[in-house]
Amino acid sequence: MERKVQKENKNYAEVLIDGVVYTLGGVENEEYLRKVASYLNEKIGKVKQFDGFLRMSEEYQMLMIELNIADDYFKEQERANELAEQKNDLEKDTYSLKHELITTQMKLENVRRELEDERRNLQELKKKLADDGKETLTVDADGAEEALTEATKETATTAVEKTEATAKKDQDKKH
Repeated sequence: MERKVQKENKNYAEVLIDGVVYTLGGVENEEYLRKVASYLNEKIGKVKQFDGFLRMSEEYQMLMIELNIADDYFKEQERANELAEQKNDLEKDTYSLKHELITTQMKLENVRRELEDERRNLQELKKKLADDGKETLTVDADGAEEALTEATKETATTAVEKTEATAKKDQDKKH
C-alpha cells in the first residue's frame, strides 16, 4: 500500500539529456527534475570539452562524467560542513553576546537603582539642609528680636536719662 501512495504522488517530466529525451519521475516537482537534467547537461558539456574525451570509450566517458559529479558532490558536502561549523560558531557567539547583554542590562539596572537611591538621599539631605536653615533663620530672627529689644531698652534708658538730666538742668537754672 505504501508503494501505491508513492506512485500516486510521483511527478514526471520529459527532459533532454545529451540530446536524448528521457522521462524522469520522482517525488520532487517537475521544476526540480528539470533542474537536475540541466545540471547533467552542463556537466556533460564541460567534460566533452576535455582534449581526447570523444576518443575515449563510452564507458570511460560515463566514468569521467560520474567522477566530475562526485567531485561536485564532495566539494558541496565540504562547503556544507564549513557552513554548519560557521553556523555553530555564530550560534555560540550569539549565545555569548546575549549572555553578555543580559549581564550588562542587570548591571545597568543595578546602577540605575543605586542612582535613584542616591537621588532620594540627596533630596532628603537638601530638605534636611533647608529645614536646618529655617531653624537657623528662626534662631537668628529670635536673636535679632532680643538684640533689638535690648537696644530699644538701652535707647529708652538713655533717652530717659537724658530727659532727666535735661529736666534737672532746667530746675537748677530756675533756682
